[in-house]
Amino acid sequence: MTVMNRAGNPGNPRLQERIEVIDQTIDIMERHAASMSAAEDELIEEMRRWDREYKDEHLHSVPRSRKHVR
Repeated sequence: MTVMNRAGNPGNPRLQERIEVIDQTIDIMERHAASMSAAEDELIEEMRRWDREYKDEHLHSVPRSRKHVR
């Protein structure tokens, strides 16, 4: 449908506006691909760290007072 609208078919004007906004957004993303990739990698690492800390605190650890009590 995008190809038809770009080929000269006027189509829905609201749809045309949305397509232009999406094209602009994609252009921005392509220009800043390196910084976006670095930010994404940093965010993923932070999420992994948070997940690991949460699991260590809530799932794997045994309270010290009960650690060696039978």
